[in-house]
Amino acid sequence: MSSGKRKRLTLAQKIEVIKFVEAENVGVRAVAEKFDIGKTQTFADCKKVMLDRGKVFLKKLTEARNKVAKITLPFFVDGINILTHSKSRVVLEAMKLAVNSQKRFHVYVSESAPDKSGIEMYNCLKKLSIPCTLILDSAVGYIMERVDMVMVGAECVVESGGIINKIGSCTMAICAKELKKPFYVLTESYKFSRMYPLNQKDLPNNFKYTANNLNDDNLLNAHPSVDYTHPSYISLLFTDLGILMPSAVSDELIKLYL
Repeated sequence: MSSGKRKRLTLAQKIEVIKFVEAENVGVRAVAEKFDIGKTQTFADCKKVMLDRGKVFLKKLTEARNKVAKITLPFFVDGINILTHSKSRVVLEAMKLAVNSQKRFHVYVSESAPDKSGIEMYNCLKKLSIPCTLILDSAVGYIMERVDMVMVGAECVVESGGIINKIGSCTMAICAKELKKPFYVLTESYKFSRMYPLNQKDLPNNFKYTANNLNDDNLLNAHPSVDYTHPSYISLLFTDLGILMPSAVSDELIKLYL
């Protein structure tokens, strides 16, 4: 460490500081010595980089949801019945735009156990004055014959075009396929991932279980929070990149990563 005035970091070096802290889990003194900077500057630089990155991400996220909502709008035909699962911000944004565009539709929302996130979605729809009905997860098969389409979000879109989403999404997709109802996925492109699971067992445990459950010795007794829906059950994906067939996801991933 030099005895003179400490240097100031470039943007690339600031990013290196963030990566070093995340990878090594070290203290401020160790970071200051490694990069030859003051401890105050370390805090200030890290905070600035994180805030700047957060603002850019938030802007892109908002723009992506708006794009998805706009391309989904023509599919909201007057008098349509829609089934959705859990709570998805992008699905909620699409329905908000539709009702503001004077579209008339009814939404069936599954409770989405075990965290009951579907109830939260139901309350959000009620606040928007969107006609909706809360149903049991076990009533998905019963209600499917009444709906015209299924519309869900995604926590992750994998390379095959399948999705990882709240537990119960796979069951809903299978029911929709059997009764010939379109199963639409609304998602932002930043959720595309270079993963290629073939079945539920291929999902990483940190995807399937909460942090508390991962500490359990026997995961067989833990309840998974997500499941994998095969691309053959998905009709279309509505993204900020456009409307995609599941088979087109791999091509988009190549563009994103090259």
